[in-house]
Amino acid sequence: MPLIHCTAKVIVEGKEEKGIYKCPVYMTTNRDKSYVFTAQLKTSHMPQKWVLAGCSLILDVEGVSDAFFPGQKPPEEGEAKK
Repeated sequence: MPLIHCTAKVIVEGKEEKGIYKCPVYMTTNRDKSYVFTAQLKTSHMPQKWVLAGCSLILDVEGVSDAFFPGQKPPEEGEAKK
């Protein structure tokens, strides 16, 4: 997915917009503890198509999450070179 500019918008409770997929956004491909928020993406298909496909957005930059995951202690200088 290309670079995305996000803006906040107040959502009216109870109002369902058609053609919107509520896509989960995670920090890393390890989805268990890295959930960030739900993005609402416009789609020309039924949202169920993307739900069944298991689509999500990942905020990870390749290689960054391998070195450090939020909530963990950063690796020591000697450990990082191993």
